Amino acid sequence: MSSLDETSTKILVLGDSCVGKTSLCHCIAGEPGRNYDSTIGATVIMAWHEYRAGTPEQRTELLELWDIGGMVAHRQAAQVFFEGAVGAILVHDLTNKRSEENLATWLTMLDGKPRAPKTSKDPAAVALKVDIESCNIPVLIVGTKADLVPHKGPVSYDRLHIDSLKNILRGSANSITLARFFDSCLDRTRRTSLSSSFFAANSRSMTPNTSIAGSGPNVTSSGAASNANVTNRTMSPFTTIPIGQS
Repeated sequence: MSSLDETSTKILVLGDSCVGKTSLCHCIAGEPGRNYDSTIGATVIMAWHEYRAGTPEQRTELLELWDIGGMVAHRQAAQVFFEGAVGAILVHDLTNKRSEENLATWLTMLDGKPRAPKTSKDPAAVALKVDIESCNIPVLIVGTKADLVPHKGPVSYDRLHIDSLKNILRGSANSITLARFFDSCLDRTRRTSLSSSFFAANSRSMTPNTSIAGSGPNVTSSGAASNANVTNRTMSPFTTIPIGQS
């Protein structure tokens, strides 16, 4: 399934179930501070981003943050949502070591390269950092629930630790890191605008500026979501669209 609109940028948010992906997406969109149920299928949170802020090239861009359900039983099926993505945020829970070890699994789902689970204390974690840097799309590693482990610092492949219950302060290190990551995703969009995206299939079920409509809250077999007319500037920056949920 490609992006919902031709003029917005699709970014995947991946990680194990209950690591805080949904809270992170809402935090990035500027509405932190809530607890959410586990995602089934995918949910799309829309957010605005100032591309290359403070430069002559500054412009406002619409981001699609695709919060992909992380339940083990649905993990392989999750790849149906990868098409059209130009960046990925891999999320782990700083209080859950297993979620960190499984970052390698999620990266394998992105690039198809088999690799064993790794931890920050494993010498092979250096290889994971190299894999992230060599991935065909920009990848950002985020550790969540930083409020529960305030003294734990980022490891070699962690770019930032976030407390999703609080706003990301403008001008902070986390804010700058996120902005640079989103800029890199948008740069990729511009470079590949005349060719197929990384996850493009031979044919697409959605055309640019498709109106997404349905008779109920579920997605139909054609990929439609209910009651959402998706265009570049008519959508609220905090719109949430459930996809593939039952």
